[in-house]
Amino acid sequence: MSVLSTPARLMLRPFRGYEADFHAHTSWSDGSLSPLGIVRQASRRGLDVVSVTEHNTVMPSRVARWYTTLTDGPIVVSGEEVTTARFHIIALGIEKTVSPDQPLEAVLAAIHAQHGIAIAAHPVKHFWPELLPHRAELDGAELMHPIAYSDRSPEWRWADMVTFYEQSEVPLSAVGSSDYHWTSVLGLCRTLVFVREPATESSVLDAIREHHTVTFDLEGNAFGDRPLVEALRAEPYVPRTSDYAYRGSSTADRVLRTFGWLGLVGVFLLRARKRRE
Repeated sequence: MSVLSTPARLMLRPFRGYEADFHAHTSWSDGSLSPLGIVRQASRRGLDVVSVTEHNTVMPSRVARWYTTLTDGPIVVSGEEVTTARFHIIALGIEKTVSPDQPLEAVLAAIHAQHGIAIAAHPVKHFWPELLPHRAELDGAELMHPIAYSDRSPEWRWADMVTFYEQSEVPLSAVGSSDYHWTSVLGLCRTLVFVREPATESSVLDAIREHHTVTFDLEGNAFGDRPLVEALRAEPYVPRTSDYAYRGSSTADRVLRTFGWLGLVGVFLLRARKRRE
């Protein structure tokens, strides 16, 4: 598996660090790659762990997890982004879809009932009315996100994501995610998750529960578990080189990308048909 290539410098006993992206979408909704294509792109981008978190369905992540076992790819953590106008929650480690058609409290309870992990996705001020009353029930929060590269409006500011994390009344795991939809941004923002080996989907989930995560802002400042942050200051972490190419590098790549684009076209056609009905 690609995890075996993780640099020795990430050995912080008794843990070993792995590069992860816990928020990625596919052509099942508004992404450009199929679940299989996400697995291949994660390998290309130097990710050890990836989670397909499709909007309001867990099935694509299960497809990706099945595929990675056939291709010796990265660890795939099953997941879903429970998406509503009021909140977005990344649910990791679940096997059954959690319905968005219920209050946030019930969503979090449903995730935890499956022994899953609930992470606030891009917790900007737009979502604070729903999130703040339930912040103590969360396991983590996205602290790094592509929003950091370009704040869109007063209600969609990266600084407010940091505030949400830092002002939490309970410890939250610091998560960096790409919220992948298009082109080659998978892994643009990453989480270093420090796992007790052997590294498996289960041990990755345990590491998040125990808040053994670190992520970095655009200036290289580290956020997360304090002992791990201090250890990384003493022995600075340098991200490994990643392949930013997007064009398929093999027949399998090109076939999977073609299916991804066909799926995306299908999504647009279905939406157009629903508008006419």
